[in-house]
Amino acid sequence: MSDAQELLTVRGLRKYHRAAAGTVHAVDGVDFGIATGEVLGLVGESGCGKSTLGRTLNGLDAPEAGSIRFRGAELVGLGRRALRPHRREMQMVFQDPFGSLNPRDSIGTILQDPLRVHGLGTRAERRETAAALLERVGLRAADLDRYPHEFSGGQRQRISIARAIALRPRLVICDEAVSALDVSIQAQIVNLLRSLQVEFGLSYLFISHDLAVVGYLSDRIAVMYLGRIVEIGSKASLLRQPRHPYTRALFSALPGRGGSRADRQALRGEPPSPLNPPQGCRFHPRCPIAVERCRVEVPAMRELGDAHAAACHLAA
Repeated sequence: MSDAQELLTVRGLRKYHRAAAGTVHAVDGVDFGIATGEVLGLVGESGCGKSTLGRTLNGLDAPEAGSIRFRGAELVGLGRRALRPHRREMQMVFQDPFGSLNPRDSIGTILQDPLRVHGLGTRAERRETAAALLERVGLRAADLDRYPHEFSGGQRQRISIARAIALRPRLVICDEAVSALDVSIQAQIVNLLRSLQVEFGLSYLFISHDLAVVGYLSDRIAVMYLGRIVEIGSKASLLRQPRHPYTRALFSALPGRGGSRADRQALRGEPPSPLNPPQGCRFHPRCPIAVERCRVEVPAMRELGDAHAAACHLAA
């Protein structure tokens, strides 16, 4: 997929956090793209930088370096006013719906605020739109005058999704959007996201540690480790033949992969600290097949055919 075909194109993106102990390399040279109507799943262990990447793309965190092109426009370096029309078309759904919904505001106010900020519709039209949004996500128009604490976690996430689609965005970043929900509710929310994608032609960046959910929803999957994407490809290609040893270990525990429990590839040790990432390949301290080259040379992302790429010296 060329840059010209992509809705979102990210190149060399870096986001660091300053801490008392040093600098956290949360996102450290990330490249990928998302096409119109595509779902890109982003997986990796907790702390690998997935959520920071989502926040940086949406303008909630400013990057240190790199490029974010959305519909052909460069977003890095734009001020808040210049970013506004782009943020209208790139919305976010967070893991904690209660934390992202103002408890003092009614549901009607929460859903109408994005429309008001962007000057869309009269007050009556905005309320009518909010009512329609609630019904579209499986709630009642009568719920407009209720408050977030009156709803269950799954219902609050439906409200968050309604708010995210209120402005008819082209891209929605879902940051662990179902991970805090019961399994039965997760399935309902994932099916809702899928139906909204079809109805509105949405693209998703679906960030999750749940490989089964990502495998169900995504068209392509990117695997992140310690601030970098180490493998990316179509869902079918990655699930059939993961090329990076980290991806193989992650996916070996998926249901339906075949083989016995003994065949599962356990990851040894804990991920190194992003305060002091290893030289060379960042996975080499935990990798069962690492050689000396892996310890000293950063592997480039290499195309392996079928729009599948991995950052591994030994991938073939």
